Amino acid sequence: MGNTDAVFSRNLSDARELLMEWYASADGVSLRLDSDTDALDHMSFINRVQETLRGSSWLQSVCFINRERQMALNMGSNVSYPENLERILVDKITQEDSRNEPFAWKVKSYQSDQEMIPLLTMPMAEAPVGNENFAGMTVVNIDLAQLNKGLFSDEQEEQFRIYIFNADGMVVGSSSREELGEDWSGKEWVRRVLDGEGQFEMKEDGKRWEILAASMQYQGFWIAAQSDYVTQIMNINSIFYIITAVLLLAAGVIILLMVLVSRRIFQPFHQVVGSLKQSEIAEKMDPEKDEVAFLEHFYQGVSSQMQLMNDKKEKDFIVKNMLLGTQGREVGLLLRQKGILFEGKPYYMAVVFLESEDREDSLSMQEYDMLRNMVSGVFVTALEQNGRCTGFEAGLRRLLFLISGKEEQTQELLETLQRAESSARRLSPVRLYMMVSEGFQDDGSGCVRSFRRMNEYLKTRQLLGCTEAAVLPQADERISEDGTERIVECLKKRDKPGYLEAVDALLSACGMMPYEAFAAQLELLVRQIARAGKIVRYAEGYKQKNTGPVREHIAALSGREELVLWLESLYDEAALSISKVAGHSTAALMEEAVDYIRNNYDDSSLSVNLLADRLNISAAYFGKLFTEFTGTKMLDYVLKVRMEKARELLLSEPDCDIARIAELVGYNNSTYFTTAFKKYYGVTPSRFREYHVTERLREGEEGEENGS
Repeated sequence: MGNTDAVFSRNLSDARELLMEWYASADGVSLRLDSDTDALDHMSFINRVQETLRGSSWLQSVCFINRERQMALNMGSNVSYPENLERILVDKITQEDSRNEPFAWKVKSYQSDQEMIPLLTMPMAEAPVGNENFAGMTVVNIDLAQLNKGLFSDEQEEQFRIYIFNADGMVVGSSSREELGEDWSGKEWVRRVLDGEGQFEMKEDGKRWEILAASMQYQGFWIAAQSDYVTQIMNINSIFYIITAVLLLAAGVIILLMVLVSRRIFQPFHQVVGSLKQSEIAEKMDPEKDEVAFLEHFYQGVSSQMQLMNDKKEKDFIVKNMLLGTQGREVGLLLRQKGILFEGKPYYMAVVFLESEDREDSLSMQEYDMLRNMVSGVFVTALEQNGRCTGFEAGLRRLLFLISGKEEQTQELLETLQRAESSARRLSPVRLYMMVSEGFQDDGSGCVRSFRRMNEYLKTRQLLGCTEAAVLPQADERISEDGTERIVECLKKRDKPGYLEAVDALLSACGMMPYEAFAAQLELLVRQIARAGKIVRYAEGYKQKNTGPVREHIAALSGREELVLWLESLYDEAALSISKVAGHSTAALMEEAVDYIRNNYDDSSLSVNLLADRLNISAAYFGKLFTEFTGTKMLDYVLKVRMEKARELLLSEPDCDIARIAELVGYNNSTYFTTAFKKYYGVTPSRFREYHVTERLREGEEGEENGS
């Protein structure tokens, strides 16, 4: 009884300390007092609470009730699944009229209408729910069935039983684990226990029982041991004489052996306990004077750790087979056994890809791990409002959520995903790609196939930058060939704006295609462009599927912008080839560019983009061709032309001021012109002019002297 009392009281004390901490925290106060607060604004706090729930084998849920007597937040664990707890808890607390006193009750299980879950509810508030000064409440729910697994062994003895009662006579602990949550206040012997009687006898079920009872270390609870008194007497009489004889004969031997053996027995025991107290698990426990109680508490910690490891192993098995597309039936069976999916109830799947807002700013694995945990917490908290939600880490940047809910709930889930995305983006600069399925009514085996399909769709949407949440279509869509034909037609006409517009329309239409179909569509488009523009490296076909330079380039693309730039470069290359066929060579295009520069050097807006637009090719491709044709970069060539013209004007127009000359050669700012001129010639424009004027005067004077 002593060890059972110690472990039970310690567990309730731990739960009480957590309850007080969460109640008084800034996030807890906000959830209680602010009826308009969004739970998703408290994700850091929620993640800490959920981490605590995951580390316990008996904490069922934590709830926050606001001052309007509404459920502000309900965070459940995977310990058990009460049905509609968030709806009935407030009414139950109001009925109990409890402020800070724990009470026991039973709730119908979500898994089965026949199963009842015994709960010990521990509320904390400054005033009862019915009081006008009520300022919100924090509640911790304990699953009594799970708590009792750590208190009593699986072996049941009919002749000896232990019970734990609260002040109302409700059974909160039982060595048989069958009466949990029942009201025994009507039993006479229970009333005697609650009245403080420590030892007495009573008759029940045709037997005579001896009762030993005491109040527990945790105030408001009593523990009672019940033993079959008559059976004990008979057993004692039957063996009394044998025991007496043996005791007389062995007394001396026992005393001698105890002296010799006790040191060998207890010294290793003390050493083992001392070593265990230095372990990582024991660091989280209070030091115990009673070594037996410590070992029992330590065993509970080890058991919880093993349960967590087993849960992780099972989740890893589920994720691995979903990624590989194998063992669908085994996965479905495990999902039902773990209480993630329920027979006869519909379920939904949601998959989320995440990446940094700035794709060029790559994150480390640790940073992605923190980002993934934050996003997972946001989505689980949001989706819990639609049903029982379980999250899985399906990769470095991918999350899977299974929601057991009700029929025709897809649109609600879609809206929930969008709200969760907004909350996640407020917490961190993250870009999310989301997809939700229609409801499934199978045994869970369809999860594997549906997960792979959702991955394929999201891979396309991630490449195209489609961040709005989408619903998984029943069948794959096919794109009309009109889109690719329009692109090729614009290419042949050298209509670049029309070409880019058609490309954008095609990519937008591909947003709901699985990746393999999208890649095949894109490959077909590239080959058509290559054939039209005589781009040999892309125009040829390949006998083996999904190989060749086109597929390699597609696989290397990181986003829509890069994809559009690639297709634009193909247009430039193909358009130039088509121009050659029409009699317009590269040299002719570049000569046109050079002539334009020499005739329009005074245009301050003269740039690579301006000339590229005039020639209907991309700026990058124009720059490459110009450098190959002239041997210098386009901007360097413009500078050369402008400086030569400025030199000419400085010498031919001595009365023209520097600002005017700067304007005549394409500079809006005379200071910038002076800087450019000095960098090019080594002197400022004014010094250049003075020097040459002085030289001319000197040459004139020398000429006159020679003439005379």
